[in-house]
Amino acid sequence: MGSPAWDPANENRMKDVMAYAHKRHLKTFAEVAPFGFSNDALLANPNWAEAQRVIGTRFQVAPDGRTLMIKNSLPPLVNGNFRSSDTGWFSLGDPNIKVEPTAHVGSPAVTIVDPPGNARLRQKVAVQPWRQYHLSLFYRTAGKQISSPMVVVYDAANLDKVRTINYLHASDDWSSVDYLFNSGDSTEILVALGIWGGSKGTFQFANIQLEETALVWIAHRAGAPFKLYDPENPSKVYAAGADYNEVIDPDMQPHAIFNRSFHWPPPFTLPASTSLKPGQIVAADYYAVTPFAGEKIVGMCMTEAGVFQWLAENAKAVHKVSPPDSGILLGYDEIRHADSCASCRAKNMTPGELLAWNFAETLGIYRQALPDSSFWAWNDMFDPYHNAKDHIGFSEGSFAGSWKGLPPEVGILNWNLGQLKDSLKWFSGKNPEQPVAHNQIIAGFYDNPDAAAEAAREIAQGAGVPGIRGVMYTTWVDDYSKMKTFADAARTAWPDYLKTVPAQ
Repeated sequence: MGSPAWDPANENRMKDVMAYAHKRHLKTFAEVAPFGFSNDALLANPNWAEAQRVIGTRFQVAPDGRTLMIKNSLPPLVNGNFRSSDTGWFSLGDPNIKVEPTAHVGSPAVTIVDPPGNARLRQKVAVQPWRQYHLSLFYRTAGKQISSPMVVVYDAANLDKVRTINYLHASDDWSSVDYLFNSGDSTEILVALGIWGGSKGTFQFANIQLEETALVWIAHRAGAPFKLYDPENPSKVYAAGADYNEVIDPDMQPHAIFNRSFHWPPPFTLPASTSLKPGQIVAADYYAVTPFAGEKIVGMCMTEAGVFQWLAENAKAVHKVSPPDSGILLGYDEIRHADSCASCRAKNMTPGELLAWNFAETLGIYRQALPDSSFWAWNDMFDPYHNAKDHIGFSEGSFAGSWKGLPPEVGILNWNLGQLKDSLKWFSGKNPEQPVAHNQIIAGFYDNPDAAAEAAREIAQGAGVPGIRGVMYTTWVDDYSKMKTFADAARTAWPDYLKTVPAQ
């Protein structure tokens, strides 16, 4: 709300919904400040997205002197069409993989049938750091799947640095997929694909290709500058408008949607006044967005002035429609893009320090507009047992220390069900590294088939941890059929929890 990308009538509709909820004695929460899942907010201006740097991409002036063409620095993959049997791909030695002929474009394919465990192929590739790359392949599946095939690119020296990770959907016919990734600080990568952990069915891969690309999802804002220069003499910088035309990606215009990983680069044209000559080599530094994995998640920049202006307008709009006792849930969860653009890096902060600073700024905006509201945040980006650590998404550095930006009045919705006891303790103020006590709600269920047992388990994990105010029924698939079962079991278990903590 409060965004020019939204129909203003939506705010009146939301006001009616909130008023009805208030009349029915329901408390409402407005989820705002979506710094992790930012796609909807970025409809107002996609250039507010956090963008990674791209350094030194080479272009060559076309013979007609009118365009710049990217110079691909990468040789072809070894045996990407599998015409040389198992050459180049099968160093892992996983069983249940074979190369066989296929009618698809007349080339062989890798076939995996009913793998009981891992069935993966991979290849190590030397790359230039901080460049954009385009990975493409064909695949098909048949039969019932236990797990989906994946396509992953890692840093070869540190597998915790994932450059892209994608799940392939079932497809009885041959399908093509295209992925974009930024090499980050990698000089060697591992291109890996196949099945992790076993599955049932038949999986085939063919015609794997990797090439350097450029200018895809290129961002334009103060924190994402563009520079074109002579690579042999970097002090020789060319002028926009005189030597080259500004590159505009049509997919980065207002109301655009980050609905795919890769698209073909926009044209890079030269004006008649250019001083560049046919055949000349130039280099470009710029910033570009990398949608995260199959979900196409994009995060907002944490320092962009336009983002803070948007948040202020949003806060005013939320105030207009919210009953006085509404809660505000600040949407800091699953942040995959942070501390990459020029304006963020200029702060000389780690991602954790940057997040703590940004949270304080954002909380101030909403607190001023909604002084009577309670404020809440998801746990994961402030939780060292969850995402407050190194190598999260495409962020550069560690989110450790992010919790220092949480004042005690901010409550926590805790969905770290895998390490729930440790996570609940972390936010209870009992740990010297995080001595601030927060109220917490366990965000539970998550489509567990045994809802009653899950409610009891979650509450039992909170034994002895003060400040837990309740549990929340959370579903990925809009399945509310088990909500009463979950709630009844939670009510039954709740007195046992209360016996373990001081009166609260």
